[in-house]
Amino acid sequence: MKFKIKTNLTAGLVMGIFSIVMLLIMPTQVRLPMWDSGAPSPRIIPGICLVGILICSVILLIQSLVFHKEHIYEFDWNNEKHELVLIAVLVLFVIGTSMIGFVPAGILAFCFIQWYEGERKPFIYIYTILFVFFVYWLFLNVFHVSLPAGLLSFLK
Repeated sequence: MKFKIKTNLTAGLVMGIFSIVMLLIMPTQVRLPMWDSGAPSPRIIPGICLVGILICSVILLIQSLVFHKEHIYEFDWNNEKHELVLIAVLVLFVIGTSMIGFVPAGILAFCFIQWYEGERKPFIYIYTILFVFFVYWLFLNVFHVSLPAGLLSFLK
């Protein structure tokens, strides 16, 4: 099955809606400090980025609708199947991180991706597993950010 995508129109709509939604929910997600210390607000950088995305989205929409400058991409499911499987694995990794924890989800997802891409050397898999543990340790002990432990909750 094939269908055509107008890239400027589609990207302008999707990213414009995304930036508006994020600008609307940012005040509920990023709290301001209790007192004014003179430092910039934690909302400044994300706000600047989201306004920039919105401006670029409007430019893309104007290019598409007013100037009719458009690149049409023909999407073919058979050609894109490989990439869609990789995206699905990453979505499952995000879901798995909250359910079974970062380490088991990371090991499963990244080892599967390597196998799916044709990697068969065992050393690479050992390196990947060790790297997932290293990233978990790094976030826990250096950045002091606790990733979901899941099955490894006894390590805390």
